[in-house]
Amino acid sequence: MKPEATTATAKKTIVIAGGGLTGCLTALVLQRKFPQFHVIVLDQQASTPRQDPRGLALALRTQQVLADYGVWRDDLAKSPAIQHIHVSDANTPGSMTMHAEKAQVEALGYVAMAGLLQEQLSAACAASSVDHRFGTSIATLAATDCGYRLTLNDESVLDADLLVVSEGGNSLTRRLLGVGMQEYPYAQVAVAAQVKFKRPHRGWAYERFTANGPAALLPQKDDEAALVWCMSAEQAEALRVQSAAEHLRCAQAVFGPAPGQLQSVQLQAIFPLQLALAERFVGHRFAILGNAAHTLHPVAGQGYNLAVRDILDLAASLDEEQFASVEQLNRYQLIRERDYQEIITLTHGLVTVFSSTETLWRHIRSKGLYAMRAFDYLSRPLMRKAMGFRSLI
Repeated sequence: MKPEATTATAKKTIVIAGGGLTGCLTALVLQRKFPQFHVIVLDQQASTPRQDPRGLALALRTQQVLADYGVWRDDLAKSPAIQHIHVSDANTPGSMTMHAEKAQVEALGYVAMAGLLQEQLSAACAASSVDHRFGTSIATLAATDCGYRLTLNDESVLDADLLVVSEGGNSLTRRLLGVGMQEYPYAQVAVAAQVKFKRPHRGWAYERFTANGPAALLPQKDDEAALVWCMSAEQAEALRVQSAAEHLRCAQAVFGPAPGQLQSVQLQAIFPLQLALAERFVGHRFAILGNAAHTLHPVAGQGYNLAVRDILDLAASLDEEQFASVEQLNRYQLIRERDYQEIITLTHGLVTVFSSTETLWRHIRSKGLYAMRAFDYLSRPLMRKAMGFRSLI
């Protein structure tokens, strides 16, 4: 079968493998920068809405990007705002807080339902000139001088000047490109649960570090929060078979009095945790983004926010002159490597340092949290990182 011909107005063709949260936003960003190009999203999913119950912590910068591209609207724009963050250590008396008012912003971030965000992203693609093809994936690919010849699952053929891979951690296209993942499993799993408070949370999020792993409460409805609770697989299994009353007791014991009295805890799922990084992020006319390139520990809620920076940096690195050249893609990789190293150091370091029960580390943690609580200039870099901004001042 002959490959599809590009039209006169579509000088180049960008094919995005994966139509999830990362793929759809990538399409919107690249279509705006290159309106004359043909941007195609190959989405393995059917056109019916995805059932995704996750609550995502969106940094302020991520919310600003979504608003700029017409995605932050309707019910999504009603997503709960994080006005305050309380960080504490279960093994020491130290704690610190961050506040949107002190940072002179409306919110430090937001908690959005992944399924709702996906609906809005898909709708924005449909309202644009993005060619979003559902139930479609790449079966085989072959490199050409100017890109890739892609054979799809319906046996049609596409020629791509740039192939963007955003299919998630189990990406088939990444494997077809011969790119592996370096994986480092954590000795922890994440228990996802829904929590109800006795009183409204008033926009407070809580991050609590314990010897078993971090736990976080992310505000949702007025008196509800999403709980992400890290522990060993054995502890998670023991918790799973306990009663609802015991789930409530354990969660209250982990967070202590800071969030007030909890009313109920409903366990939802258990996920294994690992640090994973693609062996390379770019190659001949391709770039790998989002979870297809990196998987992090959920501490500090950096996952999707990191993917959004992937998208912005890719768009900034590309230009129409010598589009998707080695120089442009290598520039993208250098920028992303620095960001990945910084975020991995932050998330892995938090897990390692705050899980230690050694006296020296407990003392350092306590003094560090106290110092950041007492002196705003010490907590400002962490606050800006939590909001998703590059500069630390």
